[in-house]
Order: sequence, then structure tokens, then C-alpha cells
Amino acid sequence: MKKVLFIIGSLQIGGAETVMVDIVNNIYRDFDVTVLLVEKRGELLKTINPNIKIKYLTKSQEFCNNLISKIYNKIKLSLIYRFFSKKAWYIKRIYNKVLKETYDAEIAFLAGIPGDIVFQSPNKKSKKIAWIHSCVDKYNKKSYAKYLTFTRNFDIIVAVSQGSMDVFKETFSQIEGNVILIHNFVDTNKIINKANLEFTNVFLEEKIKCLSLGRLSQEKGFDRIINVSKKYENKINFYIGGIGPLKETFDDKIKQLDIHNVFLLGLLKNPYPYIKNCDVFLLSSRSEAYPTVVIEAMILNKFIIATEVAGVKEILKDYPNKTIISNNDDSLADGIEKYLKVRKSCDSINNNFAEINKNNLQKVKDLLK
Repeated sequence: MKKVLFIIGSLQIGGAETVMVDIVNNIYRDFDVTVLLVEKRGELLKTINPNIKIKYLTKSQEFCNNLISKIYNKIKLSLIYRFFSKKAWYIKRIYNKVLKETYDAEIAFLAGIPGDIVFQSPNKKSKKIAWIHSCVDKYNKKSYAKYLTFTRNFDIIVAVSQGSMDVFKETFSQIEGNVILIHNFVDTNKIINKANLEFTNVFLEEKIKCLSLGRLSQEKGFDRIINVSKKYENKINFYIGGIGPLKETFDDKIKQLDIHNVFLLGLLKNPYPYIKNCDVFLLSSRSEAYPTVVIEAMILNKFIIATEVAGVKEILKDYPNKTIISNNDDSLADGIEKYLKVRKSCDSINNNFAEINKNNLQKVKDLLK
């Protein structure tokens, strides 16, 4: 059985993290799988199959037994991010002291430290693979620097959408590895089962329930929702699930504009019952590579309004109950108006996603062989 190493920052709930857990949970019977975390942290730790080996460089506060351990791990994490991840001696130490195995394939499932580790891996014969989860251009200096590592010493770079692949090739013309397309695998059975679990129902029934999910950050475009919400105060309640750096900014804006139909739900450990019980799912993003949350809404048969970011047209190509809107601040109202006109005539949805999804997982398995 071939040994495969996946490297990622942590297992907090997020798009790339969820996809990776779904993949390893569905391939561990065919491969000897190890997951290396920069920091042992996140709700997804509880969902990973016990047959998968979990190793880590540092521990979050919840896994530290005393104050000294907390201080030590906090300092160590800072040093890894600031200095150690670029040093060959430290990467060699990770393989000798933490991993202690030789792998047939090593996967940097995110850019940054995972990419730095695989880039400097002492395993010269392993297949080195990088995963691209965002659209990177040369004007975003921080992201550009992270993804630049992927252009050398990697055999294969996996893009999760045609759009992200095209942008990556255009941005990094010096790529040495082969760039291929594999759409994100999604565990449909898990989503359907978790959608049927009990949840804290925050939805107010007198209005249309519009749900959005994601990190409260600029690229997710939730400010667009706040800006348009007042117009629909008597018709629609907008619910936004997630945490992030703009939480306080959004709270202040909602208060200043005297908005009563936008609700920030915070982190939803199980978002699927919320998707199942909303009326319409809204993706307001300014930037995505392949928004898995749209697939999740599609699996749960929701009407979807989505900005035209990378991956959206690929995901929703054959899905009937959707409207794809221009990626600008003024387009959300257009999508909402279209939904209001057709919502009562939406039929039950049948699509061939299950077969497509199965093929996506097989492509991952073929890649690791």
C-alpha cells in the first residue's frame, strides 16, 4: 500500500480543509494516509477517520495541559511562520523527528507552510503535488509569494477549477510541473446525513430565508449583502454564517444603517441543516477558486444566487434553479429580483452530480498511484 502525506495548516472548518478531510476519509482503504498539521486545531479533527495518522508541529491552546505548554506552542508557531518554514534544517528535522517515514506522494494541500515543507522535502523520489484553492495574480503580493513556491520542485499542480488553472498559468509562466484540473470532491452522504440532524433554528418564518456562509472577510463580499438588505426589509431576512476579521465592521455597519433583516450567526459547526432549511442560498463572493459551499447548496436542492467567480459556471452548468450574476456591488439586487419572480415555480431538482463527484475522487486516487 502506497504511503501518502497530506500537509495543511489546521483542521478548522473551511473550504480547503473540509475537502481534504472528505478526500482522506474516502481513500484511506486504498492508501496509507498521514496528515501533517502545522497546528493541531479545529473542529474537523473530530471527523477524520481513526485509520488516518495525524501528526502535528504545534498544538493549539485547547490541547495544552499547562501555561508553560501554551506559551511554548504559541512561540513555536510564531517562529515556524516567521522563520523556520523556509529553513532546510528545520524541514529535515520535521521528517526525522515528527514524520519518521518515507512517502510515495507528498501533497501540499494549501500554499504557504505546507508548500514550503514539500518544496524542501528530503524524500527525493516521492511524487510532489500542490493543490491550488484560489485565483492568484501578481498584484496580490502576499498570495503571489506563497504560490511562487509551487512553480518549482513540484511534479503536479492540481487546480480545482478551470478559471483558477487559467489564472495560475497566466500568472506563473515559469511553472515546471504539470498543471491539471480536478474539481473538489464532496462527500454527499455526509452532507445529507448531517443536514438531517437537529439544529438551533434561528430562522424567522414570516420572511424568505436567504443564507450565506463563509469567512467574514473582504473577498466573500458580505458587505454587498448588508448594502442591499434594506431594500428587502419587508420580504427577506439575510443570514450570514461564519467568523472572521470583519465581524466588528459588519456589526457597526448594521447598527449605523439601522438594518433589522441581516443576522450574523457566527461559526456554524454543522452548517448543513441551515442550508437545508433556508429558501435560497446566496454566494456574494468577489473571489473564489471553486466554491464548495455552492455544491453543498446544490446537493441540498436550494435555489442558488451566485456571483460569477471562478468555478461557479462549472458547478452550476446543468443545475436548473440558479441565477449567476455579475461580480460587482450592484448585481445582488438583480439576482434577488430574478429569484423573487421564479421562486414559486421552482421544481424538484435532479442532476448527475453523484456520478461527477465519484469521478473526481477517482482522479485523486489515480494521481496518487
